Amino acid sequence: MSHLRSRRRRSSRIINVTVAHRSSPSRSFGSRRSAYLAVIILFSSSGLVLTAFQEPSRPGVSTEEPEETKPQPIPFSHKIHCLLSQDCLVCHDMPSPGSSMGYPPTDKCMECHETVKADSASIKKLADYHNQNKPVPWVRIYRVPDYVYFSHKVHFKNAKIDCEVCHGPVAERDVITTEKPTTMTACMDCHKEHGAPVRCNTCHNPHP
Repeated sequence: MSHLRSRRRRSSRIINVTVAHRSSPSRSFGSRRSAYLAVIILFSSSGLVLTAFQEPSRPGVSTEEPEETKPQPIPFSHKIHCLLSQDCLVCHDMPSPGSSMGYPPTDKCMECHETVKADSASIKKLADYHNQNKPVPWVRIYRVPDYVYFSHKVHFKNAKIDCEVCHGPVAERDVITTEKPTTMTACMDCHKEHGAPVRCNTCHNPHP
């Protein structure tokens, strides 16, 4: 109890100092700031949480470990597969409305791998997903926040932007990693370079 009374007396003295600083117009801003900081330090040392000074969480922004740090369930080399075709749409569908690209279904993969390297452990694992009618749980590499509207159809089909502009030289890679940033600054710079609009509602407004 004596400890609490001592803490209250200290709190009262500091708050009185703060009030005196507020009431005296001759006091400098630096002096008032020092008093406010003293109150904050006192409350902090008392174990009180000052939530006003905590950074608020933002919707759509994950604080979890980036997915790309996780290993892919099956090793896949774009460098090898792109020797067969340089057309991304051969394997990656663009379902309506075109906001995202799809991963190749297992039946597309098994068109070749029914016979190609069918005895390898990785292809056997692929065949298991296929036989169970389950999609391969590929680890997603690129992701934009939920509050950002992005359309592959607008960029790839309408604006004729090559995949490499955003994803890097995928056809040269055995392992895919994030090579280009998807930050607001990077997107705005790209829009300016291509003469695309940079208004807020271009990307931050719900689209059909």
